[in-house]
Amino acid sequence: ARLLDDVRASLTELATDNDGMLARFAAAIDAFGNTTGWWNRLLGDADNRMNLKKEGIFPIVHGVRSLALAHRVADTATTERLIRLVDAQVLDADMARDLTDALQLLMMLKLKAGLAELDRGQAVSGAVDPQSLSTLERDLLKDALGVVKRFKALLRQRFRLNAL
Repeated sequence: ARLLDDVRASLTELATDNDGMLARFAAAIDAFGNTTGWWNRLLGDADNRMNLKKEGIFPIVHGVRSLALAHRVADTATTERLIRLVDAQVLDADMARDLTDALQLLMMLKLKAGLAELDRGQAVSGAVDPQSLSTLERDLLKDALGVVKRFKALLRQRFRLNAL
């Protein structure tokens, strides 16, 4: 356990003192993109199925992970990292609350869709058809994806991702 702690401390030291490496690490928030915007899919103007992990869960989790690494937050759970980042005044409390709510909603919708696929005897794809959601769920999904969009903009600015 001590050896692992020493390795973790050494890697953290190397990573947190290198803005370029932190930026490349954070840039993964844009690794998954869909050429058709999520807004069009919510309206039914394109292929309706959305991969919520790629569209929202991963950008939130990895973005929080990136901020935690940059600010030497040792916690590993996303919600705990958000609390620590608020305590360190890296994120405001409203953004952290919105991110927590969005993450929970996205995970709930993904789980619900996966269970429905299992009930139909299909392989779990992780994709959600917004048209199969209730009006309230679609509205909440739209709001959650808006939070993700704002968070990604914050990360792009913080890590200067447009300069990569």
